[in-house]
Amino acid sequence: MQSFWEEACSLYETEEDFIQLLYKLKWPEGFRCPDCGHKHAYLIGTRRLPLYQCSACDTQTSLIAGTVMQGSRTPLRLWFQAISLHTRPEGVNAVQLSQAIKVTYKTAWLICHKIRHAMQRQNCHEMLTGLIRITDAKLFPRTTGSSAWHEQEQSVFVAASADEAGQIERIKIKKQNKHVLKNCYESPKVEPFISEVVDPNLAEKVTVSRHYFGGKRDYVLLNIAQKAQNALARTFRGVSPKHLQVYLDQFCYVFNRVNRPLLQELRMACSSGPCITYPALIGATAATRYRFRKRKTMAWREAS
Repeated sequence: MQSFWEEACSLYETEEDFIQLLYKLKWPEGFRCPDCGHKHAYLIGTRRLPLYQCSACDTQTSLIAGTVMQGSRTPLRLWFQAISLHTRPEGVNAVQLSQAIKVTYKTAWLICHKIRHAMQRQNCHEMLTGLIRITDAKLFPRTTGSSAWHEQEQSVFVAASADEAGQIERIKIKKQNKHVLKNCYESPKVEPFISEVVDPNLAEKVTVSRHYFGGKRDYVLLNIAQKAQNALARTFRGVSPKHLQVYLDQFCYVFNRVNRPLLQELRMACSSGPCITYPALIGATAATRYRFRKRKTMAWREAS
Protein backbone atom coordinates (compact mmCIF):
# COMPACT_ATOMS: atom_id res chain seq x y z
CA MET A 1 0.00 0.00 0.00
CA GLN A 2 2.80 2.42 0.88
CA SER A 3 4.65 1.78 -2.41
CA PHE A 4 1.46 2.69 -4.32
CA TRP A 5 1.33 6.00 -2.47
CA GLU A 6 5.01 6.74 -3.05
CA GLU A 7 4.67 6.08 -6.77
CA ALA A 8 1.55 8.25 -7.09
CA CYS A 9 3.07 11.21 -5.23
CA SER A 10 6.74 10.99 -6.19
CA LEU A 11 6.78 14.68 -7.17
CA TYR A 12 5.44 15.90 -3.82
CA GLU A 13 7.21 15.67 -0.49
CA THR A 14 6.27 18.48 1.90
CA GLU A 15 2.96 19.97 3.03
CA GLU A 16 3.84 23.07 1.01
CA ASP A 17 4.06 20.90 -2.13
CA PHE A 18 0.52 19.68 -1.52
CA ILE A 19 -0.70 23.22 -0.86
CA GLN A 20 0.59 24.19 -4.29
CA LEU A 21 -0.99 21.07 -5.82
CA LEU A 22 -4.39 21.85 -4.32
CA TYR A 23 -4.14 25.47 -5.49
CA LYS A 24 -3.59 24.31 -9.09
CA LEU A 25 -6.45 21.82 -8.86
CA LYS A 26 -8.85 24.31 -7.28
CA TRP A 27 -7.92 27.27 -9.49
CA PRO A 28 -6.29 25.88 -12.67
CA GLU A 29 -6.49 29.32 -14.32
CA GLY A 30 -5.52 31.27 -11.22
CA PHE A 31 -7.48 32.58 -8.24
CA ARG A 32 -11.19 33.28 -8.64
CA CYS A 33 -13.21 34.94 -5.89
CA PRO A 34 -16.18 32.68 -5.00
CA ASP A 35 -18.39 35.77 -4.55
CA CYS A 36 -17.51 38.18 -7.36
CA GLY A 37 -15.22 36.16 -9.63
CA HIS A 38 -12.34 38.64 -9.34
CA LYS A 39 -8.91 37.31 -10.34
CA HIS A 40 -6.69 38.94 -7.72
CA ALA A 41 -6.37 38.40 -3.98
CA TYR A 42 -4.15 39.25 -1.03
CA LEU A 43 -2.47 36.26 0.57
CA ILE A 44 -2.83 35.91 4.34
CA GLY A 45 -0.10 33.44 5.23
CA THR A 46 -0.19 33.46 9.03
CA ARG A 47 -2.41 30.38 9.23
CA ARG A 48 -1.66 26.67 8.79
CA LEU A 49 -3.29 26.89 5.38
CA PRO A 50 -3.21 30.09 3.31
CA LEU A 51 -6.22 32.41 3.31
CA TYR A 52 -7.05 34.53 0.27
CA GLN A 53 -8.77 37.92 0.51
CA CYS A 54 -10.32 39.21 -2.70
CA SER A 55 -8.82 42.56 -3.68
CA ALA A 56 -12.17 43.67 -5.12
CA CYS A 57 -14.81 42.70 -2.53
CA ASP A 58 -12.62 41.69 0.48
CA THR A 59 -14.22 38.23 0.67
CA GLN A 60 -11.92 35.79 2.43
CA THR A 61 -11.74 32.18 1.31
CA SER A 62 -9.65 29.26 2.47
CA LEU A 63 -7.82 26.96 0.11
CA ILE A 64 -9.85 23.99 1.34
CA ALA A 65 -13.25 25.75 1.16
CA GLY A 66 -15.47 24.07 -1.41
CA THR A 67 -13.39 20.87 -1.41
CA VAL A 68 -13.75 17.51 0.33
CA MET A 69 -11.18 18.79 2.84
CA GLN A 70 -13.37 21.69 4.00
CA GLY A 71 -13.45 21.97 7.79
CA SER A 72 -10.78 19.31 8.22
CA ARG A 73 -7.65 19.65 10.35
CA THR A 74 -6.02 16.63 8.74
CA PRO A 75 -2.86 17.64 6.82
CA LEU A 76 -3.22 17.87 3.05
CA ARG A 77 -0.50 15.26 2.58
CA LEU A 78 -2.68 12.69 4.33
CA TRP A 79 -5.73 13.72 2.33
CA PHE A 80 -3.90 13.26 -0.95
CA GLN A 81 -2.53 9.95 0.28
CA ALA A 82 -6.11 8.84 0.98
CA ILE A 83 -7.23 10.00 -2.48
CA SER A 84 -4.42 8.02 -4.10
CA LEU A 85 -5.26 4.87 -2.15
CA HIS A 86 -8.87 5.09 -3.36
CA THR A 87 -7.64 4.62 -6.93
CA ARG A 88 -6.13 1.21 -6.20
CA PRO A 89 -7.90 -1.61 -8.09
CA GLU A 90 -8.87 -3.25 -4.79
CA GLY A 91 -9.80 0.04 -3.11
CA VAL A 92 -9.28 0.77 0.57
CA ASN A 93 -11.49 0.53 3.65
CA ALA A 94 -11.50 2.74 6.73
CA VAL A 95 -9.46 0.33 8.86
CA GLN A 96 -6.76 0.06 6.20
CA LEU A 97 -6.73 3.83 5.68
CA SER A 98 -6.48 4.58 9.40
CA GLN A 99 -3.42 2.33 9.58
CA ALA A 100 -1.86 3.73 6.40
CA ILE A 101 -2.08 7.43 7.27
CA LYS A 102 -2.03 7.06 11.08
CA VAL A 103 -5.39 8.64 11.95
CA THR A 104 -8.31 7.42 14.08
CA TYR A 105 -10.87 5.07 12.57
CA LYS A 106 -13.56 7.78 12.78
CA THR A 107 -11.39 10.23 10.85
CA ALA A 108 -10.52 7.60 8.25
CA TRP A 109 -14.20 6.62 7.91
CA LEU A 110 -15.19 10.24 7.28
CA ILE A 111 -12.37 10.79 4.78
CA CYS A 112 -13.38 7.66 2.86
CA HIS A 113 -17.01 8.73 2.65
CA LYS A 114 -16.14 12.27 1.55
CA ILE A 115 -14.00 10.90 -1.26
CA ARG A 116 -16.73 8.46 -2.27
CA HIS A 117 -19.30 11.25 -2.37
CA ALA A 118 -16.99 13.22 -4.66
CA MET A 119 -17.01 10.20 -6.97
CA GLN A 120 -20.79 9.95 -6.67
CA ARG A 121 -21.26 13.62 -7.51
CA GLN A 122 -19.14 13.19 -10.63
CA ASN A 123 -21.11 10.07 -11.64
CA CYS A 124 -24.40 11.97 -11.50
CA HIS A 125 -23.18 14.31 -14.26
CA GLU A 126 -22.21 11.48 -16.60
CA MET A 127 -25.29 10.10 -18.37
CA LEU A 128 -25.26 7.00 -20.55
CA THR A 129 -25.37 7.54 -24.31
CA GLY A 130 -25.42 5.50 -27.51
CA LEU A 131 -26.49 1.84 -27.32
CA ILE A 132 -27.84 1.19 -23.81
CA ARG A 133 -28.35 -2.18 -22.15
CA ILE A 134 -30.23 -2.60 -18.86
CA THR A 135 -31.01 -5.54 -16.61
CA ASP A 136 -32.24 -6.07 -13.08
CA ALA A 137 -30.11 -8.01 -10.60
CA LYS A 138 -30.03 -9.07 -6.99
CA LEU A 139 -27.03 -8.35 -4.78
CA PHE A 140 -26.10 -10.59 -1.84
CA PRO A 141 -28.80 -13.21 -2.65
CA ARG A 142 -29.74 -15.89 -0.14
CA THR A 143 -30.77 -19.40 -1.15
CA THR A 144 -33.99 -20.01 0.79
CA GLY A 145 -37.40 -21.45 0.08
CA SER A 146 -39.11 -18.15 0.87
CA SER A 147 -40.12 -15.52 -1.68
CA ALA A 148 -39.70 -12.74 0.89
CA TRP A 149 -36.71 -10.43 0.72
CA HIS A 150 -33.90 -11.29 3.10
CA GLU A 151 -32.50 -8.32 5.01
CA GLN A 152 -29.15 -8.38 3.22
CA GLU A 153 -30.57 -8.91 -0.29
CA GLN A 154 -30.78 -5.80 -2.45
CA SER A 155 -32.52 -5.11 -5.75
CA VAL A 156 -30.52 -3.14 -8.32
CA PHE A 157 -30.60 -2.09 -11.94
CA VAL A 158 -27.41 -2.37 -13.98
CA ALA A 159 -27.03 -0.30 -17.14
CA ALA A 160 -24.22 0.06 -19.61
CA SER A 161 -23.47 1.98 -22.77
CA ALA A 162 -21.81 -0.22 -25.38
CA ASP A 163 -20.24 0.26 -28.78
CA GLU A 164 -21.49 -1.48 -31.92
CA ALA A 165 -19.24 -4.46 -31.19
CA GLY A 166 -20.89 -4.88 -27.79
CA GLN A 167 -17.89 -3.67 -25.78
CA ILE A 168 -18.93 -1.97 -22.52
CA GLU A 169 -17.87 1.68 -22.32
CA ARG A 170 -19.60 3.01 -19.19
CA ILE A 171 -21.82 1.53 -16.47
CA LYS A 172 -24.36 2.59 -13.86
CA ILE A 173 -25.65 0.54 -10.92
CA LYS A 174 -28.55 1.88 -8.87
CA LYS A 175 -30.09 0.38 -5.75
CA GLN A 176 -33.88 0.03 -5.95
CA ASN A 177 -36.47 0.17 -3.19
CA LYS A 178 -37.19 -3.50 -2.55
CA HIS A 179 -39.87 -2.67 0.02
CA VAL A 180 -42.35 -1.62 -2.70
CA LEU A 181 -42.00 -5.01 -4.41
CA LYS A 182 -44.37 -7.85 -3.53
CA ASN A 183 -41.57 -10.39 -3.28
CA CYS A 184 -38.02 -11.08 -4.42
CA TYR A 185 -39.28 -12.35 -7.78
CA GLU A 186 -40.85 -9.04 -8.78
CA SER A 187 -38.80 -6.60 -10.84
CA PRO A 188 -38.83 -2.84 -10.17
CA LYS A 189 -40.24 -0.37 -12.68
CA VAL A 190 -37.47 0.50 -15.11
CA GLU A 191 -38.78 3.84 -16.41
CA PRO A 192 -37.58 5.99 -13.45
CA PHE A 193 -34.15 4.37 -13.70
CA ILE A 194 -33.92 5.12 -17.41
CA SER A 195 -34.85 8.76 -16.78
CA GLU A 196 -32.14 8.99 -14.14
CA VAL A 197 -29.17 7.49 -16.00
CA VAL A 198 -29.85 7.74 -19.76
CA ASP A 199 -29.39 10.90 -21.84
CA PRO A 200 -32.61 11.01 -23.93
CA ASN A 201 -30.98 13.17 -26.60
CA LEU A 202 -27.95 10.93 -27.17
CA ALA A 203 -29.36 7.44 -26.58
CA GLU A 204 -29.67 5.47 -29.83
CA LYS A 205 -31.36 2.36 -28.45
CA VAL A 206 -32.30 1.03 -24.99
CA THR A 207 -32.56 -2.75 -24.54
CA VAL A 208 -34.02 -4.05 -21.27
CA SER A 209 -33.85 -7.65 -20.03
CA ARG A 210 -35.60 -8.88 -16.89
CA HIS A 211 -34.93 -11.74 -14.52
CA TYR A 212 -38.39 -13.30 -14.35
CA PHE A 213 -39.94 -12.00 -17.56
CA GLY A 214 -38.61 -14.67 -19.92
CA GLY A 215 -36.32 -13.99 -22.84
CA LYS A 216 -32.54 -13.93 -22.95
CA ARG A 217 -30.67 -12.62 -19.90
CA ASP A 218 -27.83 -10.12 -20.29
CA TYR A 219 -25.05 -12.12 -18.67
CA VAL A 220 -22.46 -9.44 -19.36
CA LEU A 221 -24.35 -7.03 -17.10
CA LEU A 222 -25.06 -9.74 -14.54
CA ASN A 223 -21.33 -10.44 -14.44
CA ILE A 224 -20.70 -6.75 -13.73
CA ALA A 225 -23.19 -6.90 -10.85
CA GLN A 226 -21.37 -9.97 -9.53
CA LYS A 227 -18.03 -8.16 -9.74
CA ALA A 228 -19.46 -5.22 -7.80
CA GLN A 229 -20.81 -7.57 -5.14
CA ASN A 230 -17.47 -9.38 -4.87
CA ALA A 231 -15.56 -6.10 -4.61
CA LEU A 232 -17.77 -4.87 -1.77
CA ALA A 233 -17.50 -8.18 0.07
CA ARG A 234 -13.74 -8.47 -0.42
CA THR A 235 -12.73 -4.92 0.58
CA PHE A 236 -15.48 -3.85 2.97
CA ARG A 237 -16.75 -7.18 4.33
CA GLY A 238 -20.30 -6.10 3.59
CA VAL A 239 -22.02 -2.71 3.34
CA SER A 240 -25.14 -1.41 5.10
CA PRO A 241 -28.16 -0.64 2.87
CA LYS A 242 -27.98 2.99 4.04
CA HIS A 243 -24.60 3.57 2.38
CA LEU A 244 -24.77 0.93 -0.36
CA GLN A 245 -25.43 3.36 -3.21
CA VAL A 246 -22.30 5.43 -2.65
CA TYR A 247 -20.19 2.25 -2.63
CA LEU A 248 -21.80 1.17 -5.91
CA ASP A 249 -21.05 4.61 -7.34
CA GLN A 250 -17.42 4.22 -6.28
CA PHE A 251 -17.25 0.89 -8.12
CA CYS A 252 -18.76 2.45 -11.26
CA TYR A 253 -16.48 5.50 -11.04
CA VAL A 254 -13.34 3.35 -11.05
CA PHE A 255 -14.74 0.91 -13.66
CA ASN A 256 -15.56 3.76 -16.06
CA ARG A 257 -12.03 5.15 -15.86
CA VAL A 258 -10.02 2.02 -16.57
CA ASN A 259 -8.48 3.73 -19.62
CA ARG A 260 -8.46 7.25 -18.21
CA PRO A 261 -6.17 9.14 -15.76
CA LEU A 262 -8.08 8.04 -12.66
CA LEU A 263 -5.81 9.66 -10.07
CA GLN A 264 -5.85 13.07 -11.75
CA GLU A 265 -9.62 12.99 -12.26
CA LEU A 266 -10.27 12.00 -8.65
CA ARG A 267 -7.97 14.74 -7.37
CA MET A 268 -9.92 17.25 -9.44
CA ALA A 269 -13.28 15.89 -8.25
CA CYS A 270 -12.15 16.21 -4.62
CA SER A 271 -10.93 19.77 -5.18
CA SER A 272 -14.27 21.20 -6.32
CA GLY A 273 -17.90 20.92 -5.38
CA PRO A 274 -19.80 20.73 -2.08
CA CYS A 275 -18.52 18.62 0.79
CA ILE A 276 -20.79 16.22 2.68
CA THR A 277 -20.69 16.63 6.46
CA TYR A 278 -20.55 14.04 9.22
CA PRO A 279 -24.09 14.83 10.49
CA ALA A 280 -25.44 14.46 6.94
CA LEU A 281 -23.66 11.12 6.56
CA ILE A 282 -25.19 9.65 9.70
CA GLY A 283 -28.60 11.22 9.01
CA ALA A 284 -28.59 13.44 12.09
CA THR A 285 -31.66 15.56 12.90
CA ALA A 286 -31.46 19.31 13.51
CA ALA A 287 -31.34 18.75 17.29
CA THR A 288 -28.58 16.18 16.93
CA ARG A 289 -26.59 18.51 14.68
CA TYR A 290 -26.90 21.26 17.29
CA ARG A 291 -25.57 18.97 20.03
CA PHE A 292 -22.78 17.82 17.70
CA ARG A 293 -21.69 21.42 17.00
CA LYS A 294 -21.89 22.27 20.69
CA ARG A 295 -19.67 19.32 21.70
CA LYS A 296 -17.23 20.19 18.93
CA THR A 297 -17.05 23.83 20.08
CA MET A 298 -16.53 22.82 23.71
CA ALA A 299 -13.79 20.37 22.73
CA TRP A 300 -12.06 23.07 20.69
CA ARG A 301 -12.17 25.52 23.62
CA GLU A 302 -10.75 22.93 26.00
CA ALA A 303 -7.91 22.19 23.60
CA SER A 304 -7.04 25.85 23.01
